Amino acid sequence: MSERGLVVHQGSLSSMETALADATTAITQQIDELLEEVERLTPSWEESSESHAAHLEHQQKLRDGVKQLTDALDQVTQKLATYREDAREIEVENVAIVN
Repeated sequence: MSERGLVVHQGSLSSMETALADATTAITQQIDELLEEVERLTPSWEESSESHAAHLEHQQKLRDGVKQLTDALDQVTQKLATYREDAREIEVENVAIVN
């Protein structure tokens, strides 16, 4: 029976790190732009109205959710960086053993 193994490509991990960082930035920018557009389209909304208060509450929940999402993406990115660095160190050790 053959043993199971894992092949890690440092370049792939780097690409994944970049993609996650780009996704984090894009998500944040899109939500910010959408919320700014809502504010632009509703300039005369009575600030003391219940609907405006509900909107602000929903907006805060959305921002909180986006923050949780981007924090999670950042954590994954950090773990990928750790794995990439570990893979590099293991490769250096393996080359040293062969030489």
